[in-house]
Amino acid sequence: MSEISLKQLRCFVAVYTECSFTRAAKRLGLAQSPVSQAVAALETQLGVTLFERGGRDVTPTAAAEALYPEAVEIRRRAEGLQRLASAASEQPATRVLRIGSVSSLFSSALPALIRSEALAPFAVDVADGSNADLTTSVDDGDLDVALLRDLSPDSDRHVVAFRERLCVAVAEGHELAGREAISTDELRDHPLVLFDRGRAPLAFDLTVGAFLRSGNPLRIASRVTSEQAMLGLVSCGLGVALVPQSLAVHPWPGVAFRELQDAEHSYPLAVRVTAGDPLGLLEPLTASLRSWASAHALIS
Repeated sequence: MSEISLKQLRCFVAVYTECSFTRAAKRLGLAQSPVSQAVAALETQLGVTLFERGGRDVTPTAAAEALYPEAVEIRRRAEGLQRLASAASEQPATRVLRIGSVSSLFSSALPALIRSEALAPFAVDVADGSNADLTTSVDDGDLDVALLRDLSPDSDRHVVAFRERLCVAVAEGHELAGREAISTDELRDHPLVLFDRGRAPLAFDLTVGAFLRSGNPLRIASRVTSEQAMLGLVSCGLGVALVPQSLAVHPWPGVAFRELQDAEHSYPLAVRVTAGDPLGLLEPLTASLRSWASAHALIS
């Protein structure tokens, strides 16, 4: 039997995750044909069928279910060998930690976490992305850890570090900027800058839910995909926004942050690690984030 290649395993993992050759090829940045060929060659080498093909989607077989965790682990170890060899040529040798984060943390918790004792042994390689993309990347072994805005239940690889409130972001010259606290009733006549739900479904749902619970309609001015775009539009006076309190830890030019009346600790920040937590990151990162949140009065 010829040797199984890492490319074959990479294609297999992508097809398994996406349940589609088309979506897997798009995710890998390849044409569909080489992805299909790689998986077909792997099936031939193993002597099994890995996917039931029919229609646009495919269904993993029992053989694929058994192979998937092993394929992820083999890819993780191979990448670890590359990093080990690279680190061995440098002085001092430092392990590279691949960490992914949603964009809302880049100006708040993430810088403090990178400087924390928990990450002191590592050289940190940071990527941003959506919750869905980061979850897939850490589950596939492409990241060691991901920081997510996610309501998934706690497990041996996923823990909510803390939950924070939403607050109101308005332009510094806005008529409501002089208030200490603002209710959704007072926002009903003001256009709202809102996250695109495809990018940040939880942020979208929490914002819409805050208005629905108070019986107030939404006047949507714009949908955006990042906090930078959101606060940029707010600073120009094009709308107001509901954002996590952690964004108010550091000032933003032209933006005033005010308390949202009756807001609950509903916006989670979760830590997710690769299966088995081989680097022992889940507990120290969770503790570090909770300490940071407590120091900034985000949690009681």
